[in-house]
Amino acid sequence: MLPDPPRDPFNNLDPAQTVRVLPHHLAGPGQADLETIWAFPFDDGWHLHQGLEGMVFAISPCARLWTRFAPKPEERGADTWTIGMDRAPFGPRAWEITFDATTPDELLRDVHTELLDLYLEDRHSDKNHLVEDPTAPHEVYTPLLTHGWSHSVKTDGTQTFLPPEGLGGVRHRYATTERCAS
Repeated sequence: MLPDPPRDPFNNLDPAQTVRVLPHHLAGPGQADLETIWAFPFDDGWHLHQGLEGMVFAISPCARLWTRFAPKPEERGADTWTIGMDRAPFGPRAWEITFDATTPDELLRDVHTELLDLYLEDRHSDKNHLVEDPTAPHEVYTPLLTHGWSHSVKTDGTQTFLPPEGLGGVRHRYATTERCAS
């Protein structure tokens, strides 16, 4: 008599059962947990605001560093995470980062944690890492290019870097200035 075939672990799953999927990006982003992703010290002057249509903002005490979650339930997977640094409170933008709904929570948490660390370091020193970084662009992009990322440049100053497996990317736009012809 032949032994019974092994049971298929994906048949008759309990809805509460946890299934681990590796690599993580194949599982999707999961449910957005703001408390995990935004580990900001809200008891130390950070502000949390509810906006229209479920939008949520976290803003630093100086009102220069901010992050926003904009859910778009009408569009499947179209939630947007945006982080920005203003040169002055609610003033001109120094930089902005945008992630879409496919970004894993762990990556969002790590980016927010690193920015919080830099913010706290700047707050207790005379440095301004979040606005003025002496790192040359080639020091940032060289590791991407040496690991096989592709690179394209548009005439509007936008550079796009894509990894070989196509599972993400980096888009950078240099500050451009309008010159008037005389």
